[in-house]
Amino acid sequence: MTSPGIKQTNESDSLMASEKYVPFLKKNGRYIYVKHSSKCPVFNGREFDNAGVFNEDFAVVGINGKSGFINREGDVAIPFIYDSASDFSEGLAGVEIDDRYGFINKKGDVIVPILYDNVSDCYDGYVQVELDRLFGINDSNGKEIYPPISMEVVIFFEDMAHISDTAGYNHGFIDITGKVVIPKIYYSAGDFSCGLAPVQWQDKWGFIDREMNVKIPYTYSTAYNFKEGISGVQLKNKWGFINVEGDVVIPLKYDKLTDYYRFMSEEMIGVMNGKYCGFINKMGEETVPLKYEQTKHFSEGMAGIKLKNKWGFVDTNGREVVPPRFEYIGFFSDNITWFLQDKKEGYIDLEGNIIIPPKYKRAGCFENGLARVELDGQSFYIDKLGREYKE
Repeated sequence: MTSPGIKQTNESDSLMASEKYVPFLKKNGRYIYVKHSSKCPVFNGREFDNAGVFNEDFAVVGINGKSGFINREGDVAIPFIYDSASDFSEGLAGVEIDDRYGFINKKGDVIVPILYDNVSDCYDGYVQVELDRLFGINDSNGKEIYPPISMEVVIFFEDMAHISDTAGYNHGFIDITGKVVIPKIYYSAGDFSCGLAPVQWQDKWGFIDREMNVKIPYTYSTAYNFKEGISGVQLKNKWGFINVEGDVVIPLKYDKLTDYYRFMSEEMIGVMNGKYCGFINKMGEETVPLKYEQTKHFSEGMAGIKLKNKWGFVDTNGREVVPPRFEYIGFFSDNITWFLQDKKEGYIDLEGNIIIPPKYKRAGCFENGLARVELDGQSFYIDKLGREYKE
């Protein structure tokens, strides 16, 4: 039997081809789960105080201020004993009890003890843990690889993680056994990639290999990790790129790389000269002219660009697919992104067509056909057709 206000539908759009269950907000402020395509209730209409989407066949739900997990049959798979919980990733979920954090598996077994001040998501079988403002690493089996004794610890790249016991200097590296294999003698360091890691010695940056051999001399004022065979380097206030042999492959002629954390995205590099931003490809060709006030990194073949205080999108060839006309924009995911207009948020597709008009206070990113939005103090899900999963 369908609950009041929950309407059935016979839509056959390809979006509905694979059935899934979606949290549905009722007028009483509680959530049930419904079928994506028909909005018909499942799990006998059982209500929860809060509910998330299914991830790795489990969903985080809450009752009476406590969080637990249900499976796709609607059964309580992990009881409501946690103050908060995150989605499963790589078979583990972060949980909190009394301001302490750890990880459980899908059986509810504690894998990483619930005793840390904070924990990261699981990444390639490892998690970062924090205790008393110091950091360490555990593996996904719960084994402590490196205890929380350092002020900085970065998850493994090429089986090496850089560590620092003092903020700003004394950087070294551990291997996947937790053994310090490169002493903490560097002023700063990046991560291993292409067999090399950028390190700072005194006021200059160069690159070392796993045996501490200096492969690219200490020449640069700044250097980034290698990505797809090239690294961004700075010398005399100009940025360019070198290869793993240390050869300059893109001249040092730019004032700034516009995205520190991912200087290259989808083989495109954001650069800036003077007040203007654009993009080059990894061959150094200027494919998006340096004429914009601000840019965002590429996602799904599109990058946000700002001109005359308005935002739009360009493709990798520099074509303004979506001319600048919005107050602000997000990043494309699931071929859709949110935009801000007149202090309200809506959604456009890759061609710039408005597919969901701006009406929301906050519009989240789409993932697997769903996005979470906020309107009139309520938080609920919508699909790509703009259908709202609420009464």
